[in-house]
Amino acid sequence: MKKMMIAVYLLVICLVSSNGLAADNKDKKKVTDLTPWKGYAVSIVNLYKGEDGEKFFNAVLKHAPKGYNKEMVKAFYTNMFSLKFNSIEFIDENTLTIDGKMTGDYAHVGTLKTKFKQYDVTWDIFKTDSKDLIAAGFKYFLLIPFHQHGEDGLRHSHFRYGNENFDFLATDPSVQTWWPTIYQPDKTNVKKVMASMTKGAKLQATMLPKLK
Repeated sequence: MKKMMIAVYLLVICLVSSNGLAADNKDKKKVTDLTPWKGYAVSIVNLYKGEDGEKFFNAVLKHAPKGYNKEMVKAFYTNMFSLKFNSIEFIDENTLTIDGKMTGDYAHVGTLKTKFKQYDVTWDIFKTDSKDLIAAGFKYFLLIPFHQHGEDGLRHSHFRYGNENFDFLATDPSVQTWWPTIYQPDKTNVKKVMASMTKGAKLQATMLPKLK
């Protein structure tokens, strides 16, 4: 578990570059609604599809701990970023749509500051009263505003969701290896982002825990 936590730490910090996850939180504007996320977004897992994704995984595999094959490398990233939906669109200050099917209003109910290793992480908490969204498991969304590390880095947002209380979603050990991450395709140069990630494959490989 300790090795996996270190892997998550490196993954979040080094997602695209060597800069820190929470660095943007210190200077971010106060959030009161969904405006900072406005637009259409998809899972980061989409970046790994196609030829560029295969190049990335092949490059990581060259530096992976003994015993890994490419499918295992893929599974590590997929599990880390797993989602119950394919897309999310933040329509306006209060409204979002999941997979173009479920739409509801979310109210900002506050922030929750937590520690991840030596980093301060601030989650913005949103809650809905929509029975349909709650039934689907989306009562709460905990979001970190979009941020980017370097010119060729991925502009992305980390978040979590669920019907459990927001303290659980932010701090429970069972979710500490779960980092759903989204990006906005219309604002992303996939070629540049994947080239940057592939260039850093050796560092990316240090995120993989050693096999027993």
